[in-house]
Amino acid sequence: MKKTLAFFTTFLYKDFSKFCNEKLQKIGLSRGLLYFVIYIGRHPKCSPGNLSSELRFDSGHTTRAIEKLVQNEFVLREKSESDKRAYILSLTEKGEEALKVIYSLFSQWDEKVFSGIEEDERTQLISLMEKIIQKKGENKWNIQ
Repeated sequence: MKKTLAFFTTFLYKDFSKFCNEKLQKIGLSRGLLYFVIYIGRHPKCSPGNLSSELRFDSGHTTRAIEKLVQNEFVLREKSESDKRAYILSLTEKGEEALKVIYSLFSQWDEKVFSGIEEDERTQLISLMEKIIQKKGENKWNIQ
């Protein structure tokens, strides 16, 4: 089989998922809710529609995810002051703490994966991945 970016990113994604699952469960989150928490944390007062669009989930999936996050007190859902028919989302204090845990997991996994790899190689890989994401026009997350 030819070595492909798709194969390696899929392998790394599965490894990251396995690494995170147990730690996320301890704080009451699932891997499926991880990116919802990150997006809401980076975009306070976003709408469910923005969330759905940016994460590329259908509105039903997004609604169920928001409901779980609200029930578990990670997210606050409030009526928009400018449009009483709309809602805005923001993280609660518990959600902010979960976001810190998530970012810590990202750093811990990076340290695990990059163990034994030279700093310049690490920097080069990250730079190339950023270039791929920017080329696709997918830096909506403001990754820096």
